[in-house]
Amino acid sequence: MPDLATVCHCNNVSKGQIRACWEKGARSVDEIADATRAGTGCGGCRDTVCGIVEWLGEQAVPS
Repeated sequence: MPDLATVCHCNNVSKGQIRACWEKGARSVDEIADATRAGTGCGGCRDTVCGIVEWLGEQAVPS
């Protein structure tokens, strides 16, 4: 998924915005939601936000 892709349509949050929050130290879905409001509207994107947070965590772990 490209960084420009909209993840949360209710609050117009992109994957890139979620990544930026991660890079600033947000490590949980709740911290991402607090910073971006992603997943706080209808909740339909919550699983996607969770998946992105998990993926970012996996990328941060050295192989």
